[in-house]
Amino acid sequence: MNALAAMTRSWPMLGALGAGLVLTALAAGAGGAPQVVLAGLGVAGLGWAVLSLHAGRIVAPRTVLATSAGALAVVGLLVATGAMADAAGLPLAAASVFVVAVALSAAFEVRRGRAAGAEPRPRRAIDGRMSLLGLAGGAALVAALATPALAATEPGRLAVPHGQHGGPGTIAPLEVHGEPGHSH
Repeated sequence: MNALAAMTRSWPMLGALGAGLVLTALAAGAGGAPQVVLAGLGVAGLGWAVLSLHAGRIVAPRTVLATSAGALAVVGLLVATGAMADAAGLPLAAASVFVVAVALSAAFEVRRGRAAGAEPRPRRAIDGRMSLLGLAGGAALVAALATPALAATEPGRLAVPHGQHGGPGTIAPLEVHGEPGHSH
């Protein structure tokens, strides 16, 4: 395996982690059927990412390809019907980018398996500096896309600002022995 392949091997799984986090955050701010569907897709993405990272390869690429297509169709339906708030545009777009990246990787695995005339066989996990460098780089890319997407979700907008005391939208400090302030 070449150095580039070793570096990018974990990226689909990291993308699935990003998609799962964004979809579950969207679910937390949604209601009704969209909440159930988004939560299910988010949990499925998180679970698949953990399994695949543990296996060191893309697990069940055909299933992932079909599920990714379904997830993109659901996101399109949510946007087309207006079931999600207008503010959910950035998070839905970010989740879609992650899902497309996972789907492309799964499609590549399926095609590679057909070209070899058999199911893709498990590959051993790669140890070394290149895979660690790739893992760190992939994590940075996912964080760069997922962080603003998470901040744009309803739970992200309602989060208490950190590093500030007082002001609108913050929680009042606890009273200790009858005096306002922090409990230490």
